[in-house]
Amino acid sequence: MAKKFFEVFPTLKLEKSLQDLFEQVQVEKVSATRKKDFIRIYISCDRLIQKETILFVEEAIKKKLFTNADITIKIYEKYQLSSQYNPEKLMDAYRDSILMELREYDHIEYSTFKNASVTYPDENKIVLTVEDSVLVRSKEDDFIRVLDKIFNERCGFSCMFMMEYTEPVQKKRKEEDELKIARQVAEITARAGRSSENAEGSVSEGKQSKTEKTGETKESGDKTKEAAQAGGTAKSSEKPTKTFGDRPKPGFNRAPKKSDNPDVLYGRDFEEEAIAMEEILGEMGEVVIRGKILNLDKREIRNEKTIVIFDITDFTDTMTVKMFTRNEQLSDILESIKKGAFVKIKGVTVIDKFDNELTIGSIVGVKKIPDFTTSRNDNSARKRVELHCHTKMSDMDGVSEAKDIVKRAYKWGHPAIAITDHGVVQSFPDANHVWEDLWRDEKAKRKEAGDANPDKQDFFKVIYGVEAYLVDDLKEIVTGERGQSLDGTYVVFDIETTGFSPVNNRIIEIGAVKVEKGAITDRYSTFVNPDVPIPFEIEKLTGINDNMVVESPMIAEILPEFLEFCGDA
Repeated sequence: MAKKFFEVFPTLKLEKSLQDLFEQVQVEKVSATRKKDFIRIYISCDRLIQKETILFVEEAIKKKLFTNADITIKIYEKYQLSSQYNPEKLMDAYRDSILMELREYDHIEYSTFKNASVTYPDENKIVLTVEDSVLVRSKEDDFIRVLDKIFNERCGFSCMFMMEYTEPVQKKRKEEDELKIARQVAEITARAGRSSENAEGSVSEGKQSKTEKTGETKESGDKTKEAAQAGGTAKSSEKPTKTFGDRPKPGFNRAPKKSDNPDVLYGRDFEEEAIAMEEILGEMGEVVIRGKILNLDKREIRNEKTIVIFDITDFTDTMTVKMFTRNEQLSDILESIKKGAFVKIKGVTVIDKFDNELTIGSIVGVKKIPDFTTSRNDNSARKRVELHCHTKMSDMDGVSEAKDIVKRAYKWGHPAIAITDHGVVQSFPDANHVWEDLWRDEKAKRKEAGDANPDKQDFFKVIYGVEAYLVDDLKEIVTGERGQSLDGTYVVFDIETTGFSPVNNRIIEIGAVKVEKGAITDRYSTFVNPDVPIPFEIEKLTGINDNMVVESPMIAEILPEFLEFCGDA
């Protein structure tokens, strides 16, 4: 027998919005393993709950109800959604949650779904069109199985999923491909030239030593023959060649091989071209990547070993690299592999079983490379002046620091920059401090060069402004009046919508009264089917849910009726 969520967990306290939402939830069943280390909670609800919220509540139950227990909480959802939902509307509302689950489950399937084009040829048929690849095709059956569980088992639909494939899109421009080929040809030609010179220098030496080598071979063969005749017990004085079984096993105990290449920071040298991180999908085996190290951390583990973890980005994506090393090797590694360095790495793509993150491990080698990023410059002969620039002090409209903006404009040779935030002037002090630093640096530079001090009037300027909001306090409260009297006939109306945007949201109710000579003479009230699910927050605010509007006419039918009701008012 199902119980309300807070009857099963009466001591669990959530924030107000989640408390209201989970009051709509029914707990169908709770089960646990024999060891009591895994608890399954089966819930049902007529409201769609995003996966992020489910995960948050799982963590809240664990922290607040099982504080000191080593236990896993898993919530299994099942929804009875209103008829306002169909597969397309569910996909729109639940897409982020599906992506979250796929990202945790399988990176290839996550990337497939993220980049898929979704169409709905029939009401209960969903077609996902993706770029063709061996990896995607290998995951097709499991990918469709996961979507089937989400849409059909969890949300109560009867959808059929199909995969269609398109030819891969060429990601790089033709000019870039031609440039890359030209560089490769040049490198091959250069290597071939060096090989030819080495070969010519060793021809005469090779001819002179040929007879000697032949003699040595014969003598060696005779000795071997004599040893065999003596019972095969003679031992060579030279060190025997190691067989495959004699090779040291990979792991911590083997120090990284030293390379003669001074650019190699760790491991051995390699020549393969790097691939873009955005092209790495799941466990692809050995890969070569390049990028800038964003941060670096180290953690000592057992047996005098340390794990070095750092994030690296090539500005198409970011990945985590994990290197295992002995403690005595750590200082040498950290001297060269540090935050901000540009490196090229050869390693194996693996999914970290601890946090299910795609990482690079089993590092073969790390090489330093030059900064491959390009800095933007303003090469215009006549520099512009930006007169409308917002900093992070402009709420919801700016993310940059004032000091960074001023420095950039100065570096580009602009004569001035105007800071005009939304109704605030908090960025003015930062901009002024930066200007003073620039002025001081310029004076020091001129003094060192033996030149006169710069003229403040000709020096770079910061223009302090604001995007102000004005209210006409001389205007009357009532606007647009045409001399009409309140004793006339007019209509007062109110509408409810699916949200707070007049552009993106839809009307769900219209209520109106007609007033004549100060008295109400007629009323109009109707629900409107918005053809989209009503959000839970709006239901709480208005008291209107999907079941109340689903049988109502659409706005295209309601609006003419409402205008007729208004009549000549």
